[in-house]
Amino acid sequence: MDEQSANNPFLIDSLNHPLAGPIRKLLTREGRRELNQILIDDEENILQALEAGVEIDSVYYAGDEVISDTLRKNLTAGATIHEVAKRTTKKLFENDKISRIFAIAQTPKPIGLEALKSIKKDVVVLEDLSISGNIGNITRTSLALGIGGILLLNMDPVDLYDRRLIRASRGYLFCMPMITASTSDFLDYCKKNNETLLVMDMNADKTIDDIASITNRMLMVFGSEKEGCSPEIENAATMKARIPISSKVESLNVSASAGITLFSRSKFNQQG
Repeated sequence: MDEQSANNPFLIDSLNHPLAGPIRKLLTREGRRELNQILIDDEENILQALEAGVEIDSVYYAGDEVISDTLRKNLTAGATIHEVAKRTTKKLFENDKISRIFAIAQTPKPIGLEALKSIKKDVVVLEDLSISGNIGNITRTSLALGIGGILLLNMDPVDLYDRRLIRASRGYLFCMPMITASTSDFLDYCKKNNETLLVMDMNADKTIDDIASITNRMLMVFGSEKEGCSPEIENAATMKARIPISSKVESLNVSASAGITLFSRSKFNQQG
């Protein structure tokens, strides 16, 4: 520790600082799993996490960045604030996207399939989605249109709070139930609980207009960007519907498809 660090223990000015190691570790899946912590970029996302009850351990800012009074007032009791030297910020994040205001937080407790029993509105189910931008967009649309929760099939729970996904969702993934499960466990749950399982199928007889007025909750499944839903999901579907589109277009991006479908169900999900 150099003289500057000794005079200001809250300043991180080299990779040798005791707090630098955990930050770098949280940029990896293994590090998040080991420390049971996550890294949240940007004030907007940190505030969303705080509003949702996520425990923030520490906040970091680089150079001339300023932490707002709003964030300071809403921080978890006991959370510390640290300055990071500009040159050290670049070294910390190395090949990852550099963040000049970020926080370290406790990983939210995982939510299991049983939580579905208490959700009265539709649930979006994403099977094998891998692109953060798509998941983030669908999360934001789901919150905007009153969806009750999101279930991500075959996603490692530690990846749910990857910093790229947090950014893509604008922090909104903290604002609704986010559940992870395997496809097989999900289908077992659906069978035992007689769930209405909707799958989008371009050859379906029903359209999204036909499902708009259905008055019971649905679990709406959207498949991966490349393959769509698995055969197991397709075979288990209790209902299928399609989005009428021009024959000039082969298919829609999964985020667009989800958005259109969710809007068709907005009357049910936004009532009351």
